[in-house]
Amino acid sequence: MTAPTVVGIGGGHGLAASLRAALSYAREVSAVVTVADDGGSSGRLTRELNIPPPGDIRNCLVALAQDERMARLYQHRFREGALTGHTIGNLLIAALADSLGDFGLAVEEAGRLIDARGRVFPATTELVELAASVPGGTVTGQVAVARSERPIQRVFLEPAAPPAYAPAVEAISSANQILLGPGSLFTSLIATLLVPGIADALRLSSATKVFIANNRVQKGETEDLTVSEHLNALEAHLGSGCVDVVVVQHPPLASDGVPNDLDPATSRPRVIAADVSTPDGLHDSARLGRVLQGLR
Repeated sequence: MTAPTVVGIGGGHGLAASLRAALSYAREVSAVVTVADDGGSSGRLTRELNIPPPGDIRNCLVALAQDERMARLYQHRFREGALTGHTIGNLLIAALADSLGDFGLAVEEAGRLIDARGRVFPATTELVELAASVPGGTVTGQVAVARSERPIQRVFLEPAAPPAYAPAVEAISSANQILLGPGSLFTSLIATLLVPGIADALRLSSATKVFIANNRVQKGETEDLTVSEHLNALEAHLGSGCVDVVVVQHPPLASDGVPNDLDPATSRPRVIAADVSTPDGLHDSARLGRVLQGLR
């Protein structure tokens, strides 16, 4: 069986786990990453330099890195002085964007410097802001949305229709398998898919589309949501029929696991229940890779 071309969509540490899993079986691996983060080092660089936030992109590059020394350097975070909170990787991408005059090319060069075994693309190179409709009003900003104490009804971008980054669309269109998540449902995964060109490419793709459900609930953002409610939220933003397979943790984690209310015998999309968790509730890339390898 020919090894597939795999694209992961989302952001943060969750998508990084999926990318590491895909490296174990895929012919080619790419990532299409959110640029809606407005917190920490990424948010500061966006506000000060008018570039998309590099943090989620950096994490994905590190997940694909073959040069372990450079990977450690990219993740080094300053603890004191004017650079407190910044990572070397974020600053490097910012420096490359300034010198090259193109954020997309800066990410490509950052990937070459770390000897990445795949490519990472921003969903858009435009500056965007994430907002959410909640009971009684609107919450603005990715960090504020993630910490919302009111249930998130829908998320959206400002501006509403930024142009998709063309290489990201091309990667999705040529993939055999597309991995959605895991990670923050609204502020990473759906935030990436709010870019119209990215969503359109996913809908048109004939690839196997795999939603990797979170192992643990996320306080505020997805508190009290079941697996089916995660899937419903995704389809509410993207349209029904956008997922072929759902991978869920089984058995559910005892303390803060996401309750699985999908029946493998009757559910559409197909449900794969497997133990893909590390002892601390994150996704184990080796276990996840074995599950994903069998899907077509």
